[in-house]
Amino acid sequence: MVKVTLTLLAAGLIILASYKNFSPMADNLHLSKKIEYGTVSSTGCQLLPAHGAAYIMEPSFMKRTDVLYSGLKILNTHDHPMVVVLSDISGSKQLLATSIAADKTVQFSVPVGQYDIRVFVGSNWCNLESGFSDGVNISVDGGIMIKAGQTSILEFYGTGLNPVQIALAYSTSRPPANPEQIKPPSEVIGVGELKLLQSRDGHYFSSGRINGVPLVFMIDTGATTVSISADIAARAGIKNCVPVNVSTANGIVDACVATVAEVTFGNYQITDVDVTVLPNLPGNALLGMNVLRNFRIEQVGDVMRISVL
Repeated sequence: MVKVTLTLLAAGLIILASYKNFSPMADNLHLSKKIEYGTVSSTGCQLLPAHGAAYIMEPSFMKRTDVLYSGLKILNTHDHPMVVVLSDISGSKQLLATSIAADKTVQFSVPVGQYDIRVFVGSNWCNLESGFSDGVNISVDGGIMIKAGQTSILEFYGTGLNPVQIALAYSTSRPPANPEQIKPPSEVIGVGELKLLQSRDGHYFSSGRINGVPLVFMIDTGATTVSISADIAARAGIKNCVPVNVSTANGIVDACVATVAEVTFGNYQITDVDVTVLPNLPGNALLGMNVLRNFRIEQVGDVMRISVL
């Protein structure tokens, strides 16, 4: 249950590029090393990695344990594949690259902070130094800020290569409750790593329990709290619930926040957890950031790995 607020980064942004050959990268983007991303072909270039394939160039940064993680979703609704590169805000140090097929989506959990984003669009991939031999590369003005407790969404759309027409829409998924009303859990118990495979609709799910009641959680880095339906709340014996107003995709709804004795998922047990009870929440429960902030979340391709910080 999230409310998506769509804002265009630049009104009517349409980038026209009449290139038959690759347009070189900006001079102020210096590569610290040559990146091998894909399989070298007979032409000296490389084959484009499969959709969702990701390459982490700076594991010491992208797998940090001293910061919170939050979601980044990228939608490619252009009619050609693209490669998206995250760098530090100066653009001088590449951190992660991912390949996104046309009309496909990828989603990652990344450390919160400001990032530079460069997008390569084309059909004949070469490498991260040259991009597509028949395409262009585009720098997203101002980059993107990844904030705790919400998922940042980038949608690139457009058509063609000669010229390229591409535009960007930016949005964020809003949390379902007021963060100031949410307290941290008392204790997190568990060891090892939980490995989840992406479902066909692009989400990640884990079995779990609330006060011993079995359910299925959807991993939602855009939700401030664990969120459940009124039916689950009744089965879990939740009675003391503080009323709150919650912004959802269907507008403002009357909900309530309660503290449950125990939430479990995978091999992990979390005690004294605040949950938001949404009367008409459809489908599965949401595992939100008041629990997930206690874990390291890594997503590469269609696999999400969750481990204790």
